[in-house]
Amino acid sequence: MKVFINKLILSIASVSALAASSIAFAADQAGNANVEIVSAITISEDTQVDFGQIINANGTCSMASGGGLSGTTGMGCTGTETPGLFTINGTSGAVVDINVSAGATVDGVTYNPVVDGILTRTLSGGSTSVSVIGNIILSNATDGVKDIAYTFTANYQ
Repeated sequence: MKVFINKLILSIASVSALAASSIAFAADQAGNANVEIVSAITISEDTQVDFGQIINANGTCSMASGGGLSGTTGMGCTGTETPGLFTINGTSGAVVDINVSAGATVDGVTYNPVVDGILTRTLSGGSTSVSVIGNIILSNATDGVKDIAYTFTANYQ
């Protein structure tokens, strides 16, 4: 019986030594999480796009960089035109991507906005200005003043 107990103690000691040696192979390593906090982007519409008066004839009237109008014969695309102007504010030195998208057609009038210039801007001093031009399409439009919504979007890269 004494031999059996000695063998049992030896077996338990061997198992304990084996368990202790496997623990010696475990290790811990601390990790890090990084984040850059930036100011939220704000956008203000400083000037609305204005095509002035256009004669009601089916066709397209386009606004060029700087505001010059040209279009389909008979539309009289020579009104007082004004490009839209937006100001984007955010983190100084950050780069933003700009996009514009058309809204719904209103009473036969469709406005297709276009960013005047490059679609990627750097927020110098935390700010940049962006002009919007585009074209107006008349298709059986009704007379009157039309206020056509569109979307201007800026996102950090």
